[in-house]
Amino acid sequence: MKLEKKFKVEDGKLLFLDGRELAVCKDRVEAKDCNSRLAAAADSAKLLVINLPWTQVGLDEENYNEEFLAAFRDFLKELEERSVYAAIVPVADKIPGEGEEEAFVQSFKHCARRIKDCVSVAGFAVPQQADSDYFMAELSQKHEQYVFFSTDKEHLQNSKIVNL
Repeated sequence: MKLEKKFKVEDGKLLFLDGRELAVCKDRVEAKDCNSRLAAAADSAKLLVINLPWTQVGLDEENYNEEFLAAFRDFLKELEERSVYAAIVPVADKIPGEGEEEAFVQSFKHCARRIKDCVSVAGFAVPQQADSDYFMAELSQKHEQYVFFSTDKEHLQNSKIVNL
């Protein structure tokens, strides 16, 4: 299932295709706190920023947390019903060791596959623990609609990245 693009990036800002800006919510929420109550309280005028720990997604292909990912998808579908959008921030709560950067990126690529039909997902933040070009290329393969976010000054030099 391929979703249509809803956003564009101009001058580090997230804009709907018609040019209206979607402001970024300054307060971040933790993925473990995502529930119906939070979905109902989310502000449709602001992009909800969700921190998603690597250990919550699963550290590798053999240990993906499918139960959590299914519940997370349900939450994102509730946001969709309320016309609320979200940016997902990969959090390296376990610092990738040598040779683990690939597993880190692949975990979030798997997450993107599990939530592929969630119109509410505007995109993912580019993690500092991974090569930004590689991360964006991997997630964009089947999710061309995603925009990418960052707070890193180096990443923000890329005109395709929104400032969180």
